[in-house]
Amino acid sequence: MFITRAAAIACLLGSVALSSASIAAEIKFGIGVAEGDYPEYNAVLRFKEYVEFKTNGELTVRLFPGNQLGGEREMLEQVQQGSLELTLPADGAMAGFYPPMQVWSIPYIFESAPIAWEVMTGPFGDAMRQDILEVTGMRALAFSQNGFRSFTNNTRPIINPEDMAGLKIRTMESPVYMEMVNSLGATAVPISGAEVVMALRQGVVDGQENPPAVVYSGGHGEVQQYYTLNEHTFGLHVIVANNDWFESLSPGHQQIIQDAAALAAWTENLEKTEGDWLYSRRLQEELGMEIHVSSPEEKAAFRDVVQEPVLQFVRGNVGDELVDELLAEVEAVKARLYGSAAASAE
Repeated sequence: MFITRAAAIACLLGSVALSSASIAAEIKFGIGVAEGDYPEYNAVLRFKEYVEFKTNGELTVRLFPGNQLGGEREMLEQVQQGSLELTLPADGAMAGFYPPMQVWSIPYIFESAPIAWEVMTGPFGDAMRQDILEVTGMRALAFSQNGFRSFTNNTRPIINPEDMAGLKIRTMESPVYMEMVNSLGATAVPISGAEVVMALRQGVVDGQENPPAVVYSGGHGEVQQYYTLNEHTFGLHVIVANNDWFESLSPGHQQIIQDAAALAAWTENLEKTEGDWLYSRRLQEELGMEIHVSSPEEKAAFRDVVQEPVLQFVRGNVGDELVDELLAEVEAVKARLYGSAAASAE
């Protein structure tokens, strides 16, 4: 039995289509945290699983954890240049490419994680993500919670602001974090995230500041004795994509990538919040760290010393308008979440 020429062509085209569909496009996603049961890794793993499931395997995501591709700055440069599709930098590293990012780092601006979540996903956060695209050429798909940052050190417990005097504290390579530490009487030493543990082990710095999940997963707890949960700043992560790659995708795939970024952000938000107590307990029980949870009065003492100098510093760097917009958004969110309780607490 012979088949017609048209039928033969149809069969050939069908086999080519099946062959093409079986060749998945690989997406490279570089992150700093190591592989394991950590909020950041779980977040990008959710991203990978969602994308691969929703695209029927047409897109696959290859994760590069543990700074395999370099530190945060190096991975951002790779995304900007197009050799890497996605990365997850902290706000401090992002500020090196987009200085207005510093506005999030005003000490004690967020009284709770839910307030910060609303601001990150609201009009202020949306406007900043658009501005990041226009300024850097990189697409910020979502903001996520890196956690409330607190101080560790090997010298003494930090209970009051005076206890910071004379300490050398590692900060991210961000001017606003350096200003905050210097305002407390310590000396800020900017060091890449990939080099922090070595710097702590060698005594180049006395301490550093990070959320509990990062202190545990990053190995800081293995070389630090004291941890004070004073929660001075709310740290962010940014899911950053190469925009040329993103725009090369079909509209359907773009939506899946955007939805996957939102899922990853909420995964990290929830796990970082839960991690405040889970990882603090593990640091104490497994590594023997001495942990002090700051009282509201102790936090107020830190805020009185550090907030205004840093606020003025940030205003000088990013302008009054952006700072005032964030402050107004925070107050609006507090009123929406807590109603009259927020106003009466002022």
